[in-house]
Amino acid sequence: MGRPTLNINQKNDLLYVNDERHLLLPSSSFGILQRDLIEHIGIHRMKTFFFKHGENIGINDAIEVMKDSSISITEKIDHYIALRSLKGYVKSTIQEKKLAIEDDEVTTFRFKGIWEDSFEAEQYMKHMGISNHPICYTLMGYASGAISYILGKQVFFKEHQCKGEGATFCVWEGRLLSDWEDTDYQEFLDNKELLILKELEQTYEKLLHEKNNLSMVMQLEQELTDRVANGINMKEMLGIVEKQIKVPVVVEDIYQQVVLVKGVAKEEYEPIKKEFFDGLKTEAPIQTIATIQHSEYTRLVSPIYLQEKIVGYCSFLYKEKKCNYEIDSMIINRVSTVCSVILLNEKVKLESTERMKGYFFDEIMNGKYHTEQAIMSKALFIDLDFTSGYHAIYLKYIVPNKSPKHHPRIHNEIYESVTKYMADKGIHVLIGEKTDSLLLLLPVKQLGEKKVEHVIYPFMSYLRKRLREIVWFAGVSSKHDQVLDEVKGAFKEAYTAVKLSTKDIPVTFFNELGILGVLVNDENKEAIRKLAECALGDLYKNLDQNKAELIGTLYTFLINGGNFEQTAEQLAISISGLRYRLNKITKLLGSDFRDPERRFHLLLALKALIILEDDWIEMK
Repeated sequence: MGRPTLNINQKNDLLYVNDERHLLLPSSSFGILQRDLIEHIGIHRMKTFFFKHGENIGINDAIEVMKDSSISITEKIDHYIALRSLKGYVKSTIQEKKLAIEDDEVTTFRFKGIWEDSFEAEQYMKHMGISNHPICYTLMGYASGAISYILGKQVFFKEHQCKGEGATFCVWEGRLLSDWEDTDYQEFLDNKELLILKELEQTYEKLLHEKNNLSMVMQLEQELTDRVANGINMKEMLGIVEKQIKVPVVVEDIYQQVVLVKGVAKEEYEPIKKEFFDGLKTEAPIQTIATIQHSEYTRLVSPIYLQEKIVGYCSFLYKEKKCNYEIDSMIINRVSTVCSVILLNEKVKLESTERMKGYFFDEIMNGKYHTEQAIMSKALFIDLDFTSGYHAIYLKYIVPNKSPKHHPRIHNEIYESVTKYMADKGIHVLIGEKTDSLLLLLPVKQLGEKKVEHVIYPFMSYLRKRLREIVWFAGVSSKHDQVLDEVKGAFKEAYTAVKLSTKDIPVTFFNELGILGVLVNDENKEAIRKLAECALGDLYKNLDQNKAELIGTLYTFLINGGNFEQTAEQLAISISGLRYRLNKITKLLGSDFRDPERRFHLLLALKALIILEDDWIEMK
């Protein structure tokens, strides 16, 4: 039987081939489709699509061939090959063929040959360039589908060489499926990936899901923004967030203070917090959103910035529920931003209030008010009540190797730390500023049932932890009742007390000074100095650097009750070095100072000189 022919004709101006309507499309249109699909979806997913597309065309052509029952299977294969060339797909030449049929069943099929002028390879090279693998997937599918239909048994065709790789022609081979290794055909015939339409449907569903998630994020952001405009606080904000994402939410500052925690007990969070901050000590600072794995929780954390400085962290904690990073990172980014806004609002409010209090403090110290009642009345407007008395606190600080005069940023940070602590603890105080000190006026009513030491010691501990490079000293006055007449005297007491504060004993109460605090003042300054000279003898006469060092050693030894180990440790010298200095001191004093009464008078004299501000002595 001769080659098959294509009966092409027109009906109603439409194209028909063998009574089936056809579309006359240039091969370039396939090439454009091929290019766009590969670029947008990838060749790995699209090669199965091209194979299936060719397979359907091949089966359709095989159905046409199989209509003629008068020809043999071999002739039908020849007709299929000729039909494919007539349709312009490729010129196909069979170089080797093995076909065996037993009892009307194909037992052997192995064909080898070449494809010339593959339309698929030409279009690929035109749009995508040279490939590094065979790319005639449509032709492979076409041959596999057609021959499988003709033989009634599954056949697979594979390319070994392809024009798309830069070869002169394509080399192919067809076998029964059972004669191939699974890996040769698995990705085409056993591919578990979704059909392209199904994949597009799934993509649409994912996009819809993402749209809904984004809408949820935007609604949450809008709600938080609206609430911030109406003065929402941190607790209300975290409540809204925790309810939405259904996992614990934590906000903490950089000093390891938990500002607020929702969704998990503080006690349960403590070991997680420790693990988090221990990690921060060894790892680089967290400057963007990050994921951290704890022993039982996964933490999604975002830094909280305030005026371009990290002041804390916002975290979501996941235990059973998994983190949806794409969505949850968007949420935590907005939450940390809202935290920044809330903190900025609180900072502005606090600064405004403290500025007003600062003016009030200056007015009191400058004698603007003429009656006690006038002071009391204005104090009540800013939640200050002096009706039960007050303490004056002189807070002095030293920045090693730096002058606060030239570092206003340090002073501002100190001032902010003090005001924040008082605000967080709900303690209302008046604060005045000096170059290297802060002056605090603390109403007794703010103490409640506590004593002043129960407030000052935790306060000093907080400052030492928060601003570690700074050395702190505090002097606390006795209780005073009248602001108008006694406030300056109260601060004199606090100033006197702070002079005797040391690194090891940073807080001194005026009441602890006893009669010394009352007697030593500017009016009897010279008398006190003469008494001190008598007590110290040659150790004080003709003072130089060496004698000043010996006086410092003596003072440290006396305040430590004559304990050699403690004194040597504080002075950072050996025991033998300390004994050497004490021997020199004994010679200069002219007598043994180990007598208890003698020690008392010497310590009293040294403290008096410190209070009188003799700048030659460095006790700090």
